[in-house]
Amino acid sequence: MNQTKNRRRGKDKPVVADPRLTDAEWMWKIQAALGVVALAALLLTFNRGYGTQAVAGVSDGAIYALAGLGLVLTYKTSGIFNLAVGAQAAASAYVFYSFRVKADLPWPVAGLITLVLVGLLGSLVLERMAYWLSDAPAVMRVAATIGIMVLLQSLLTGAYGASTIVFRPFLSTTSTEIHGITIVTGQVIIVIFALLATIGLAMFFRNARLGVAMQAVVDDSSLLDLDGTSPVTVRRLAWAIGSSFISISGMLIAPIIGIDVNQMLLFFIAAFGSAAIGGFSSLPITFISAIAIGIISNVMSAEFSTSQNLVVSALYTQVPFIALVAAFVLLPRGRLRESGARRPRRLRPPVTFPRNVSLPFAAMALVFGAAVPHIVSGVNLNQYTSGLGFAIVIASLGLLIWDSGQISLCHAAFAAIGATTFAKAQSAGMPYLLALLTAGLLTLFVGAVVSIPSFRLSGTYLAVATFGFGILCQNMLYATSLMFTEVNTRKLSRPHLFGMSTDSDKGYYYLALVVFLACVGLIVTVRRSRLGRILRALADSPAALDAHAANTRLSRMFVFCISAFIAALGGAIIAGVTQAAAGAVTGPFSYFNSLVMVAVLVFCGKQPILSPIVAAFLFVVLRVYSPFSDPGFVKYEGVIFGGLAIAVAILPAVRIRAVERRIFEREGKRAFPPRSAPVRSAA
Repeated sequence: MNQTKNRRRGKDKPVVADPRLTDAEWMWKIQAALGVVALAALLLTFNRGYGTQAVAGVSDGAIYALAGLGLVLTYKTSGIFNLAVGAQAAASAYVFYSFRVKADLPWPVAGLITLVLVGLLGSLVLERMAYWLSDAPAVMRVAATIGIMVLLQSLLTGAYGASTIVFRPFLSTTSTEIHGITIVTGQVIIVIFALLATIGLAMFFRNARLGVAMQAVVDDSSLLDLDGTSPVTVRRLAWAIGSSFISISGMLIAPIIGIDVNQMLLFFIAAFGSAAIGGFSSLPITFISAIAIGIISNVMSAEFSTSQNLVVSALYTQVPFIALVAAFVLLPRGRLRESGARRPRRLRPPVTFPRNVSLPFAAMALVFGAAVPHIVSGVNLNQYTSGLGFAIVIASLGLLIWDSGQISLCHAAFAAIGATTFAKAQSAGMPYLLALLTAGLLTLFVGAVVSIPSFRLSGTYLAVATFGFGILCQNMLYATSLMFTEVNTRKLSRPHLFGMSTDSDKGYYYLALVVFLACVGLIVTVRRSRLGRILRALADSPAALDAHAANTRLSRMFVFCISAFIAALGGAIIAGVTQAAAGAVTGPFSYFNSLVMVAVLVFCGKQPILSPIVAAFLFVVLRVYSPFSDPGFVKYEGVIFGGLAIAVAILPAVRIRAVERRIFEREGKRAFPPRSAPVRSAA
């Protein structure tokens, strides 16, 4: 009888296992899959006679792994994704070069000094920044790390020059040949060091009390305080270890590719790819995936580098980006939750002026804009026209960042696609305005494709994904017939519209001004529409918007499409200044400009229209006037932009911390406890 009752109540039903995999199970499955892939790749390469390339790939992958370990370690303990890994490694390489070559010190001594100056002392600065940014919105975290990258790139280029410095190997170059495969002693040393570092760190995180504390500090440092463990000490140690690994990787890669900060910025994207496959948390998977990336890149280089097809010949350089995209697509969404994402402050909505202030100001700005050709000399007028084009691009970026909370690091690519599409449409015989509209519409579809990662990614992860897209365009598409062709340039012409001389410098400026005003009207219309309200709600709380049955995916796609459309118009205007769209690394559509525009926009504020105008003026126009046109200033202007971006990202946190201190002292009547000390109750 009791058994019958229990059966009816469901007490005898068999327990069904949860079909969802735990994090540990996911990690084991990924490690096993990567191991099989790496083993298959090795066997395939040896069978095809690429054994030497595979060995070199293992060595290169070990260097990627060291940088990836540093990236994962600092992210696990601070929640800050260090986009400046490449610049930090480059700084280490340059300093090492100074002591090893210029000062003629033995390499162990030069390496130790570099490790102290760049790795350890640099980690103290970075840890303080991470501390102040621990509660900051994602866009401020990204802007701060971009600021570091821009600052270091400008500082190193100014101090050492833009040319690549050839650096002789400092590890043993003795080689051994085994079955036709050349193995260099220095490569073996690098691989063994990286392997031991990975095993040691993994055991440290699993078994040591301090290692467990490092994993907990980012989620809730106050609990560590209560446990008697200093969060500051934990964070400083984590940043010291992580920065030291990055510093060592910079010294090791210098003899392989030479010392060039711009080259290293791209080279260390492989660290992003390996860290992404590891879910930005698993050290063993990061190591294995870095080795796999190194092998595949070297073998593909040997196989395809001699191809006449530019896309095929450069395909090996895109392996890290393919790994990055594959990780974002294949990893479970739960594995891509931002570290510490439950704590950051919400992004405040854009600042708008009252109508009685904005209307008179807009009228004065319009009068000044119309008077520019009569005030500015003809030599500098084109710089103002270029500034209007960049103001359009930056305004489209501001709509995406400030209104919807999405982060894009590929807006220079959107502008480049718009410029090349416009040039093609114009060469096909389309009228100017129709060609301009065609460029915007085609780029709109590209924006829709780029928006797809935003369906499952946000914050830093979305920034990294769009950064990868921007570099992919630069490396693979710019030099093809799809965009700038092999000569990296597409010619276009200025129009002669409505019987006016819009093809002259003055006439083209007024045309650019009209296009800018049209884009401003579109942005204002979007912000005041229902879509604008949904976007601001999306930036404030996506979960709450989902709860109200709003289609957040469609909203994300719409804002990316509109932003890409506007950026394309700006790109066409920029190209019209010189009547040529150029895809050079130092040109206006360089991937690096995508980063700089974010940094400049952040420290110019959140005003939807005024901030992009000020940002474009600082970024483009100001450099034609003394002392900003002086070679010394131009050489180090990135230091100023980067420093301002860092300051603007950090200052709100410093201000909030000061307010908290005053409140605590007023109510508690005792000293404000530093975060390094545990908070104990009065009892």
